[in-house]
Amino acid sequence: MSLDNHGTGLCPLRGRRGRPCQIEESERRQRLLDAAESVFLEAGYGEASMDDIARRAGMSKKTLYRVFDTKESLFAAVIAGRRAVLEAMISGDEFSCGEPPENILRSYLSKLARFVLSPRQAALYRLVIAESLRTPELAHAFYREGPCKGRMVLEHWLAGQHEAGTLHVSDPERDAAMLCSMVISELQMRFLVGALRAPDDAIIDATIDRAVEVFLNGARCRKPQVQAIRSKELAV
Repeated sequence: MSLDNHGTGLCPLRGRRGRPCQIEESERRQRLLDAAESVFLEAGYGEASMDDIARRAGMSKKTLYRVFDTKESLFAAVIAGRRAVLEAMISGDEFSCGEPPENILRSYLSKLARFVLSPRQAALYRLVIAESLRTPELAHAFYREGPCKGRMVLEHWLAGQHEAGTLHVSDPERDAAMLCSMVISELQMRFLVGALRAPDDAIIDATIDRAVEVFLNGARCRKPQVQAIRSKELAV
């Protein structure tokens, strides 16, 4: 693969004479992220070098450092990029559609589970676990940019349901994490240790149905409960 004269990346028009070909900043960034993800998964975070990543992207190391100044920031950007894929899937439309809570939760959890339990995401998770003791900043970046931000739309919806008196969810952050764990944790653990191949749709859907049923049975506000909650809030 050939580099342009500025070391910025591959020129799609090979053999073209005259002014060197340029690529857009967004394309350059994405090419670096794709290359970094591949190198991280193949070599491990500790062994992956910025030289290897720049070479895989077909760019100079100078160009790489101009976009990402450290390996940690590059890895955080890889995780953020994966989270952006998830955010595009769970844009929040299901939370404003006026459907019953059980339908909304099933829709959200279905998209979340299929993303988290995909082979690509599982590979990144294995990488983080393998490197977490030697490079704790890696695990911190993964948790901050992945699970925490991925649950925010659910947390906001649960908070709104609590304020409206539809559900009793006094700690939306805790309860969002708990609900996601009910669906994902066991399947993910079995998948990661090889006790289960990538979970199929039937297993995922059955787990979601049961988790939503259990969660809503505990969170639904009964009339006496609603009155007690509102009285307590007014007293405060």
